[in-house]
Amino acid sequence: MALIEQTIMYSIGLILIFAIVAYFISHKLKQPSQIWLILSGILLGPSLLGWISYNEGVSALARIGSVFLLFMAGLHTDIREIYNRKAFFVGAVGGVLPFIGGTLVGFLFGLDFIHAVFIGATLVATCIGMTAALLREIGVISTPTARLMLGAAVVDDIVGLLALSFASSLAVGFSFANLGLTLIAAVGFVTIGGLAGSKVLPHIFDRFDRSLRVKLPQLTFMLGIGIAFSFAFVANFIGLEAIIGAFIAGVALSRSLATKFLHQGGEFLEAIFATVFFVAIGVAVELSALWTVPLLIIALSSVAILTKFAGCGWAAKRCGFNKKDSAIIGIGMSPRGEVAFIIALHGLALGLISQEIYSAIVFVSFITTVIALFALQKLYSDRPLKRK
Repeated sequence: MALIEQTIMYSIGLILIFAIVAYFISHKLKQPSQIWLILSGILLGPSLLGWISYNEGVSALARIGSVFLLFMAGLHTDIREIYNRKAFFVGAVGGVLPFIGGTLVGFLFGLDFIHAVFIGATLVATCIGMTAALLREIGVISTPTARLMLGAAVVDDIVGLLALSFASSLAVGFSFANLGLTLIAAVGFVTIGGLAGSKVLPHIFDRFDRSLRVKLPQLTFMLGIGIAFSFAFVANFIGLEAIIGAFIAGVALSRSLATKFLHQGGEFLEAIFATVFFVAIGVAVELSALWTVPLLIIALSSVAILTKFAGCGWAAKRCGFNKKDSAIIGIGMSPRGEVAFIIALHGLALGLISQEIYSAIVFVSFITTVIALFALQKLYSDRPLKRK
């Protein structure tokens, strides 16, 4: 048996066993399960027990989990909540401010322009998979605040893609043409995939379901998952995060009459792969960064949270949300999670950041995620926790 196969099976088995314990603890303490899953990953990872490393197998499984998370979130989202001025405004403000803030932190720590800009790029995109999982867990995924966060996350992912393209092109020679093509591809995919997809895909999906419901009902579920991963592939191919493609696929299929098959089957697959996703976030955390670059971690974490909280919160307030809902939107947009260290890994490969800075960014993604999850549960405390 190939070593990679052994590693994947060993990792999944160990992750799920520890995850079961994490779920029990979170249920007992009435805390977000995602927090304890991340902590179990830290325990399993190189920082403590060293039983699992963030290798290619674990990374692939984690990304599959994030695709399921956002696809399921998309199924709960109305297309009109994504393509509107409010989502665009909140997402744009919430993307630009962290980029500026992260770049200034880079300058403050003595980095040159290219390296500082790349650090700014790592702070742009919201890892909405984290927030979406908690929103579904506490039963508020269909609220106006949740829908705005999901829509705005699509916008700031495009801003993040442009920031990444800009930072990467500085190392090899900047080109407005390349940046323009990137923007056209991203906006084109989101527009065509969401608007056109929501008008065409539900009809195809429902007709397929009606023709096979009696004999082969499981094929309807398979088709839905196939569409999700196809959208994820296209998004990744043009430079967006795969999770955005999965989310757009879910939004497009949300108008189908046969989504019950996707909800029923998807929840079980999500329970496995999304668990791996959250544990993998913890595995990637390097606790050694706490004493090698502590000031950089503090500075980046503060900027990462404050720029999203202030920027998205202010934009939401301007869009007519009250003070509490604006705070919910601001804090809900602050997790960076896997998105930040995927971008950071790209920078490490290009030689734009050092191993120490990479470790700091991974730790920042962990800090922003944990703080956001705890804060969201507190802000939604007037609603009972509806665990699945």
